[in-house]
Amino acid sequence: MLIFDFDGVLINSIDEVTLTVYNTATGKQVISLADLPAALVELFQINRHHVQPIGDAVLLMNWCLDHYRRAADRILSPREYEAIISVEADAIAERSQRIYKTRREFIEKDPECWLALHVPYQPLWDELIRRSRCPFVILTNKNHDATLKLCRDFGLKMQAIDVYSGDKGASKTDNMRHILQRYGAGPYYFMDDSVKNLRELDAAFNRPKKMLTLLFASWGYTGPEDGKFAQKYGYAVLKQADAASLLNKLMPL
Repeated sequence: MLIFDFDGVLINSIDEVTLTVYNTATGKQVISLADLPAALVELFQINRHHVQPIGDAVLLMNWCLDHYRRAADRILSPREYEAIISVEADAIAERSQRIYKTRREFIEKDPECWLALHVPYQPLWDELIRRSRCPFVILTNKNHDATLKLCRDFGLKMQAIDVYSGDKGASKTDNMRHILQRYGAGPYYFMDDSVKNLRELDAAFNRPKKMLTLLFASWGYTGPEDGKFAQKYGYAVLKQADAASLLNKLMPL
């Protein structure tokens, strides 16, 4: 069974996330990146790789709003980022729900503009479309409705039941348990662009017996040292060509 993260693995949504998180943090309803300071966009996007549960992106955006005028190219260290998000750890679920609500309002206001902020990663996306009858699932921190809408709008015919999302505060570990219960015996392969996500799943499901083969998507929202960290922890570092080869092996046409 192949399991994919969504943002940063199947879809490049960095511009949409930037706008949605900015609107969530400020209470505004901006629908174009051109209406934001270029330095703010740059600072948020080069640090996007730190964000794990999406609610923490609000805290990152607040930090960027305070610093973009004098430090537009500053990449936070993991320790600096943890210091930023540690101040409001208990409110993570509430912040995530605010982001989902802001995204729904964006879609309702201008669905075409919202959709245009996304680009599927190729050739991986089209390879999955060609395998529409082969079983795979999506495991994401994104909200369910937006994920399913993007799949269908870009031609990937996913069933709602096959999207495991971050709604109601569900973590990837929570949802992975549901996937394993649903499908039973493996093998399972999970592809994500976050080393932190891979490590959490590794600790939860590969001790003492290995249940998941964990794969690092190097084309996603990655930091400058993430590929090295992934290798250090024993995760295969894939390019999209590697991912396509894996599809051919596990999901032959």
